[in-house]
Amino acid sequence: MSTPESPSPTTPRITRHFATVTNGRWGDRQVHYRRAGSGPVIVLFHQSPLSSRDVIPAMLRFCGEFTCIAPDTPGYGMSDALGVDHAEMQDIAEASIEFFDAVGLERAALYGFHTGAMIAVAVAQHFPERVSGVASNGYVLLTEQERADIVEHYLPRFAPAWDGSHLTWLWSRMREQTIFFPWYSKKLADRMDFDVPSPEALQTGLLDFLRAGDAYRVGYRAAFTMQSAQALVEVQPPVLITAASYDPLSEQLARIRRKSPSVSVERGGSVEETLDLALAFLRRYPGSAAPKVASTAPLRKRAWNEMIDVPGGQLRIRRNTEGTGRPVVVQHDAAGSSDIVRALAESFIGRRPVIAIDLPGHGESDNTLGSQPVTVEAYAKVVLQALDTLGVAEFDFVGTWGGGLVGLELALAQPHRLRKLVMTDVLYFSDALRAELLANYTPEITPDWYGGHLLHAWHLMRDQGLFWPWYERTRKGIIWKPSHLAPAMVHGRVIEMFKAPRMWRAAYQAHFSYPLQARLKELAVPTLVGAPAWDPNLEHTEAAAAAHPALKFRLLGDDWGRWGGELMEFLDG
Repeated sequence: MSTPESPSPTTPRITRHFATVTNGRWGDRQVHYRRAGSGPVIVLFHQSPLSSRDVIPAMLRFCGEFTCIAPDTPGYGMSDALGVDHAEMQDIAEASIEFFDAVGLERAALYGFHTGAMIAVAVAQHFPERVSGVASNGYVLLTEQERADIVEHYLPRFAPAWDGSHLTWLWSRMREQTIFFPWYSKKLADRMDFDVPSPEALQTGLLDFLRAGDAYRVGYRAAFTMQSAQALVEVQPPVLITAASYDPLSEQLARIRRKSPSVSVERGGSVEETLDLALAFLRRYPGSAAPKVASTAPLRKRAWNEMIDVPGGQLRIRRNTEGTGRPVVVQHDAAGSSDIVRALAESFIGRRPVIAIDLPGHGESDNTLGSQPVTVEAYAKVVLQALDTLGVAEFDFVGTWGGGLVGLELALAQPHRLRKLVMTDVLYFSDALRAELLANYTPEITPDWYGGHLLHAWHLMRDQGLFWPWYERTRKGIIWKPSHLAPAMVHGRVIEMFKAPRMWRAAYQAHFSYPLQARLKELAVPTLVGAPAWDPNLEHTEAAAAAHPALKFRLLGDDWGRWGGELMEFLDG
């Protein structure tokens, strides 16, 4: 998330959190959720393949009277998947109750939209004692023929392709979903009657789809295979079934023939009118008082997620506390996040406590810099804010590419706290090369209706493994080393670029503008520089070590996931 969810002082603040489910039916997992407001609890469930971001308008409409808690359902947003290829809606309901237990929620009113509408009813059907009332907006009622057709065609597998064609397919599918329902049908009867979203809105939905990846099929399929008509006969808590007038599912309200006495059916109007209808219904059936926000519980043997508050918003971090000694801070580069360096961070587990921070405007962190200039110095201040929040007094630092510059700035500003510094793939460039990179490395990539921006981003990231710099597509620029072009790796970097639509350019510019040569001369903290043999920055890293004899140099292995072991001799020495 690259912008705060509190854009003005008059907008209620929505905060983000992680709950940890331990020893659950699907093992240990984390659930990301949004929270706003005060009063009795309403739990809001989003549609597939999106995230709790999609129910923010409902949260803002309800939170004046209720505490709104909106989880990313399993496999979507930032919530862990269940790790299964197929699940039924009863399974999703059970996973939702595990989330209730993890956050200390006794009984709640529920609101859901589309897939979320199905989840809300399923939770009430199977766990009535935990539900005070349900507003189900856009409930799906399929014939068996429709169900079979959708299960066969609606949910193809999604996997990165070497040429980026999976992205163009996905963009077309996202566009088509705003024109036809189901998206793969082209019948006039299936044409939808509303304005199509802007390219920017489509891009936001596409990014949620990309967060889910192939796991998008699990929750979607559960909604389509749910015996939704029977659920309305069995459900006991009060339930409102509704749909906005524009919603193609509003036509399915007429299919409700049999229902429990606790179920009422009422057609909605506009989006706002339908939300107000749901709110009026839920007022009559308030849930229990809201639990306090609990600290995120850790998970063993993995870098678990946490949101922390700093001035200007929230940062997402990954950390593990199982090791001993000074924590190691692992910092990503521009157009990256703690997801990109996860394997590196987890290589320290059991050796040292480890923390990886999404820089402002990157990954899942707010842009806590606001209108401040984006500089390495500004990033370093935010990292210190995060470490102060976590109560970290002393630490070692491992930064990759431009992330190493953040560590260098911290070492100069806080040498009593940063005790050992590792900079990998050092950006030790001549003034001429830096000027060239500033001019060419970060083109603006803006969503367009035809999806061309996706291939632009894909080939930019892929060419980073073929040419140095990536835009030097000539014989001069060929990287004569084994290629690192795995589609999954390129796909991950493209996602990170999209998560930081403005900040990735500003971050690269900040890194290329940083006076590295001059700052290295001031460095007094013990520092190691290194790079793997395959990296085109190896020669620049070696040049930095040659020019500054106080720097130790190490040739690193090809696998980031082993660097922790390789670096411990230096960090412990």
